[in-house]
Amino acid sequence: MRNYYKNDPHWLTAKFGACEECHANLKGKRAYYYPKGRNIYCESCGESRSSEFESYAQDEYAYAQGYGV
Repeated sequence: MRNYYKNDPHWLTAKFGACEECHANLKGKRAYYYPKGRNIYCESCGESRSSEFESYAQDEYAYAQGYGV
């Protein structure tokens, strides 16, 4: 299990806002949020971003544990 950090992007239920990519209304919907840049994406636009981030995070965790050596 990898470590989770304060500024890691994560899924949440949006209280307001619109998707950065497709401009869909997100109020009350599941959204992918980047805390550092305050960017938010709808479920369909955020799915690929979520997968990509989790892949990078798992690679970083494995490397830190010595599996990449």
